[in-house]
Amino acid sequence: MQPILKPIETRRSIRSYTGEPLEDWQVENIVKAFMYAPSAMHYRPCHIIVVRDREMLKKLSVATPWAKMIEKAGAAFVIVGDEERSPWWIEDCSVASENILLEVADMGLGACWVQVRSIAEDMNPEPTVRKLLEIPENLRVLNMIAVGVPKKEKEPHTESEVEKERLHYERF
Repeated sequence: MQPILKPIETRRSIRSYTGEPLEDWQVENIVKAFMYAPSAMHYRPCHIIVVRDREMLKKLSVATPWAKMIEKAGAAFVIVGDEERSPWWIEDCSVASENILLEVADMGLGACWVQVRSIAEDMNPEPTVRKLLEIPENLRVLNMIAVGVPKKEKEPHTESEVEKERLHYERF
């Protein structure tokens, strides 16, 4: 069994893809990684939308200025939460998203988190994504994750990136 640290070291934000579609087994593994994520109180408020259609990927790529890479991705995974089901939907969907990012890295693919949930009043792509994917009004869109075959590899993280000044034991 491979230690989990390897996918953590190799996971990088990849924003340039070959356009090659994902294989069915890859999509299935990514969905399993999402579904196996823990949730607070086991409320399980998260939903996932798998987008492989080229036209829809193109539309999603312009839903926010940060989503351009989705157009050439092999697929996009849209993470949606039910805030009525759990007050911790953001945390739960974030944990599920990280599971996806680690599974993608472990498969040798590239991925990038694209923020959708609005954090600024003047920039809110959520209604656009909701309309495109016919997401019910009572659900919230946290993010989209572009996944694909990277055009070029990025170097894994190294020990030199460990900032010891951020490490504390027992007390700050």
